[in-house]
Amino acid sequence: MRNQRATGRDMIISLAVILLPAMAIYYFFSRTPAEPEVPVADWKPVVADARTEAPYDILAPSNLPETWKPVRARYGNDELQLGFLSPEKVYFEVKQRVGANQPGFVSTVTREGVEDGTSEVATASGVKRTWKRYLTGDERSHCLVRAVEGKRPSTTIVCGDVPYEGVEAFASTLA
Repeated sequence: MRNQRATGRDMIISLAVILLPAMAIYYFFSRTPAEPEVPVADWKPVVADARTEAPYDILAPSNLPETWKPVRARYGNDELQLGFLSPEKVYFEVKQRVGANQPGFVSTVTREGVEDGTSEVATASGVKRTWKRYLTGDERSHCLVRAVEGKRPSTTIVCGDVPYEGVEAFASTLA
């Protein structure tokens, strides 16, 4: 049954009661939040300290463009950890630890990764280094692992959420 006393005004009020909450819900759930600001880490003093204290040769990026953001820098217990965000917002990390035979360290950093061949990477100075390739257990990241034996043994791992070519390009900046 239709209400005989209903007017056009009643219809407008009914529409407002339905549409205003619907528009508010649409507004709050459809807007894109602003991208959070990533804190920048001051990595050069950490690397300088590590180079004076570490019982192995420290590798750190050199000549990275200003568009790369350092977001992690730690040194302690003979382990160096560096993290950088590329201009494309891809995270790259470098981890180094004393000792050439570090299967537990490699397994942890590569997230139970499996060996996937080798890469020859030339540095800016032309020195070629051989790295073992690892595909992480979740198959999302690619890692390069280099073990150095001798007087100053160490294990260096470089990982990124990009194909091996991108990780190799980043590893070529290490000096």
